[in-house]
Amino acid sequence: MRNFRVFISDVARKPPFIMPFIGVAHILWLLWAIWGNRYFPIMSMPWLQVIWLIAYIICWVAACDLRKWGALGYILLTLLNVSLYLLIKDVYHRDMYVSNLFLIDGMFSFFLLYFFKIFH
Repeated sequence: MRNFRVFISDVARKPPFIMPFIGVAHILWLLWAIWGNRYFPIMSMPWLQVIWLIAYIICWVAACDLRKWGALGYILLTLLNVSLYLLIKDVYHRDMYVSNLFLIDGMFSFFLLYFFKIFH
């Protein structure tokens, strides 16, 4: 079992160069989403964006640790977002249920697929 310092070192050094920076961008976006939702009750609909971001961050950190389940989870979350975007016809509901970053997450998913051979 690794301690936290070794885990952070592995997450920062093992993956390709850009992946830790994308993880930091996800965390910054999460903080921005929390700050934007600070006036809404905790379990209200706008907080669904925060839940999406937490799921993306968990999968991305696992992918930065070169875990195959992290990369697959990130790709599946992106596929779920794209499916919701295509299936929900009402624009208001689409904005509520779909992650704000699903197009950018699609690009990151292709990035993960490009480096998929290095995951174990």
